[in-house]
Amino acid sequence: MAGTKEAVVTSLTEVGTNLTGIFGDVLPIALGIIGSVMVVTFGVKLFKKLTGRA
Repeated sequence: MAGTKEAVVTSLTEVGTNLTGIFGDVLPIALGIIGSVMVVTFGVKLFKKLTGRA
């Protein structure tokens, strides 16, 4: 039973480590995309507000 417990703990630790690595790789890309979309959205709203089209 102790061997099974160690195998499960080792597997879950490895999964956690892999997920942390994936988030570390994907997060900068996702933040860049989300930031770009927000800038465009606010820019369009500001343009419409300044030109009186709403």
